[in-house]
Amino acid sequence: MEICHACAEVVSLQAWVANNLGVQSGVGNYWLPIVLTAKGPLYAEVIGQDDQSPTGYRQPISLKDSQRQPLYRLARELLAHLSAPPATYMLQFGWWGETLVYDRLYPFPAAPAVASLGIQKPDLFECHWRCLTAQPIFDILILASQC
Repeated sequence: MEICHACAEVVSLQAWVANNLGVQSGVGNYWLPIVLTAKGPLYAEVIGQDDQSPTGYRQPISLKDSQRQPLYRLARELLAHLSAPPATYMLQFGWWGETLVYDRLYPFPAAPAVASLGIQKPDLFECHWRCLTAQPIFDILILASQC
């Protein structure tokens, strides 16, 4: 199945994640950008909703290592299950207390990716273009003034 169609089957993917990875579904207001290169995934800093921002989103959102590791595992396993080709993906997720919940996966830089403009180098749109055109991406950096 083509990746766009697979990601559009939100309920099916939520069921797969719950049954195979033990992560329940729920509403998420955070996004993990995953830049899947030919050599493997690069995880960008999490984006969150921010009513104070002109775009409505903010990057970076700090997570504890105990939050990052299950999130990275979810992303890695889900992309492997989908046999995802190189691209920039955005995994929407949330928290029920300390419990990770899965919302959906976008196979492109969705609206929250605007938060990466001027914050991250390369930004998520450039990352997506580089993936689609088989250009290398060696690292994703948050610009010093944003730390």
